[in-house]
Amino acid sequence: MSFGLILFAILSGWIGGGLVNWAADILPGLRDRPTRPALQSHLPSCSHDWTWPCLLLRSGTCPHCRTRLGWRPPVVRVACVALFALMAWHWGTTPTLAVAWLYGLFLIAVTVIDLEHQRVLNRMLAPAAVVVALLSLLPAAPQPHEMLLGGVVGFGLFLLLAIIGRGALGMGDVKLAGVIGMMLGYPDVLTALTIGAVLGALMALLLLVSRRATRKTAIAYAPYLAVGALMALWTMGR
Repeated sequence: MSFGLILFAILSGWIGGGLVNWAADILPGLRDRPTRPALQSHLPSCSHDWTWPCLLLRSGTCPHCRTRLGWRPPVVRVACVALFALMAWHWGTTPTLAVAWLYGLFLIAVTVIDLEHQRVLNRMLAPAAVVVALLSLLPAAPQPHEMLLGGVVGFGLFLLLAIIGRGALGMGDVKLAGVIGMMLGYPDVLTALTIGAVLGALMALLLLVSRRATRKTAIAYAPYLAVGALMALWTMGR
C-alpha cells in the first residue's frame, strides 16, 4: 500500500466520519422536523443549524455555542479512519475499495443511530437499496442476480425469525437484513446474518443473565448485523 493511498484513506475516513455524525444527528429527527433541524438531541441550548463545513470540521464541540457534544463524534471519526485505512490495506487501489468504503459508512451510521435511538430508519434503507442495486452493475460488487437473491434471502430469513420471535425483531432489522443481502449477494449473506444472529443472541443472553434486561426489553440488533456484514464484506472482490 502506497503512502499516498494511506493519506487518502485517512482523509476520506475523517470526512466520512463527519458525514456519519451528521446522519446520526439529523436523520432521526426529520420525522418531527420537516425543515432543516437544529441539533437539538445534542445541543439543547443551541439554535444554530449545522452547515456542511461545520459538519465536516467539528470534533466534540459546537463551533457556535461551544457546547460539548460528548464522546460519540470523535469516536466515530476514529472508527471511520481506522476502517478506511484497514480496507485500503486489504484491497489496495481497486474499484472494490470504493464500494467497501461506501458500505462501511452506511453500516456505521446505522449502528450509531440504532444504539442511540433504537431505530433503523426507512429513509436510510430505501436509498441504500437503490444505490446497491445500481452498484451491482459494476464488476466491483456482487452481480445483479447475486444481489437480488441475497436481498430476498436476507429479508426472507429475518422476516421468518421476526414472525417466530413474536416481536423480538423489528421490521427495521428485517429490512436491514435485506439490504445487507443485496450488498453482499448470495451466498455471502448467509455468513453475515449468521455472525450477526450469533452475536445478537450472545449479547441478549448476557443481558438476561446479568439482569440488565428482560425478555421484553428492546435490544438494538442492527449493530450485530453490521458487524456480521463487515466481516463478510472482507471477502468481497478477493
